[in-house]
Amino acid sequence: MAHIFIEPIPEVVPTLELAQTPLYKILDKNLDLETRTQVVYDRARALSRAYALTAEDVIYLRPKFWALHMDLIAPKDAGAFTLVTIQYNLVAGTVGPHALRRPELRPLLQQILDFDVSAQFLMSEVGHGLDAPHMETTATLLPDGSFDLHTPSPRAAKHMPPTGPFGNMPRVAVVMARLMVNGEDHGIRPFIAALNDGKEMCKGISAKLMPSRAGLNPVDHALTYFDHVHLPKEALLGSLDKPRDLRQNFLDIAWRVSVGSLALSVLAVPALRNAVYIAGKYSIRRTVTGPDGKPLPIIAFRTQQLPILHTLAQTYVLEAYSKDTIQRFLSPDLDPRVRHGITAVLKTVMVEHCQSDLFSLAERCGAQGLFEHNEIIQIQLASRGIAIAEGDVLALCIRKCLDPADDDLDTESSLPGLASELLIGRYDMPEPADPSSLLARHELGLFEETRTLVMNLGSGHRTEAFNRLVLPLCQPLIEAIGHRMAYDAAVKAKVPQDLVDMYVANALKHDPTWYIEHAGLTRREIAQMEDRAASAMLPKLEVMLEATGSAPYVHAPIVSDENWKAFLDTLPHFGGNAVVNVIPGTEQGVADTSAAPKL
Repeated sequence: MAHIFIEPIPEVVPTLELAQTPLYKILDKNLDLETRTQVVYDRARALSRAYALTAEDVIYLRPKFWALHMDLIAPKDAGAFTLVTIQYNLVAGTVGPHALRRPELRPLLQQILDFDVSAQFLMSEVGHGLDAPHMETTATLLPDGSFDLHTPSPRAAKHMPPTGPFGNMPRVAVVMARLMVNGEDHGIRPFIAALNDGKEMCKGISAKLMPSRAGLNPVDHALTYFDHVHLPKEALLGSLDKPRDLRQNFLDIAWRVSVGSLALSVLAVPALRNAVYIAGKYSIRRTVTGPDGKPLPIIAFRTQQLPILHTLAQTYVLEAYSKDTIQRFLSPDLDPRVRHGITAVLKTVMVEHCQSDLFSLAERCGAQGLFEHNEIIQIQLASRGIAIAEGDVLALCIRKCLDPADDDLDTESSLPGLASELLIGRYDMPEPADPSSLLARHELGLFEETRTLVMNLGSGHRTEAFNRLVLPLCQPLIEAIGHRMAYDAAVKAKVPQDLVDMYVANALKHDPTWYIEHAGLTRREIAQMEDRAASAMLPKLEVMLEATGSAPYVHAPIVSDENWKAFLDTLPHFGGNAVVNVIPGTEQGVADTSAAPKL
């Protein structure tokens, strides 16, 4: 891992003006696919240029890099942000260190940083997915030192990265392929390849465009194939030599995937901020008829308040947790296994909170929550992509248990599963700051329960009993670690106590039976803890909603009367003079109101 500098994330936000431009207003779904796709690319380019990241920002993971991933504009268009994070983290982050030593790569790196080209990262294959170390794509060394890049079977098609001729700019890629030298496997290496010129694919390269992802603005996700594409010798990033440890070689060349997992995980903070702002403002604005016959805002009901208050508390706690994890991640002395572990824990917790919170917030907006123009459900669908990108959460937790061959650390194999690594004592997560806290006791209790179960099985993790009894405990175990680490970070950051209490109440509700069995709590006491925290937060609700900073970034019609009226003016409107008499012998028309009694 490259040396990094530990600095605070800057508070200056360079996207306030961009969020208010016509480019980032609600995208008209009636536009044709190609036009909408072009808007996504235009947004990605505008966002990247607003931040103007340098090679040093990307290579050394400086504060602007992390600020980009926590910007409130990021959830506005998941497609655009997908392009941006691939461009900078995966591609520039992979090419950059080599460009420091190889001057011929620097013009390409600058084009990537300036977003004059669209850059993609091709690793996962349709037949392998997270099993990337066993990819089939080959790059065979030719006698003159150049390479033959080839997709040997349909299973080896590179899956998901946007590689079609869209965006009106050339497209390049870092392609991960198996280096073959004189018939011998020299492990996975990154290669630079041009994919298309923005209008048509390069010779020998084809892309089969996938249908658009549900609910999101279109990006040209594709299956990409290489038919004996000739690459110059300069395309190889790295050495021709066979590594001593193929597995470690894979981890080294793909280390930006781990960075990406953390960077995409912290995106949960702006996503929840924007969503809770929308749901909160709508709940204050929307009324029903109260017992006295007067309009009553629906925020008056506890059932409406709780999802909003829980999410608000989580935005504060998870922001503290994100910043704390980034600081740990950037420590040059950190055990690489622990670096992977804290990233997996953070991602697991972020995904858990995002999925449950966004569902609840959309549901509390009723029918309005179903529409993409009100943004919450679009953010929710984007968060499902984050749960899978750079490592599926469940797979990160259990992969070791599923693949016993991974016990051989000298072989090239899939990334280890966190829960199993911790259970067998290979390394540990950071210790609790307060071992007596409820969440720390819960974490310890789940560890003891799972370890006891594993020991009682006797025959190890190759058994069906292990599959049935232990695997289902892995993700809850990692979530328990994350809840405790989030709590510790919030206390350390001096997050207001009522927000911390609300977070704890939510964590208790996540596994109430354990706290009832082992912590001496009752169901009523857990409910009372939540009620006290909610009552303390409620008087500050509107202040906290504005404090999210989301107002300039949200264009959902339901947040205000002004937004709603402007939205209505954009809708297709139909009128006419048709006459359809549904009941024979009767007529339907416009009523004459001139003789109607005045009310």
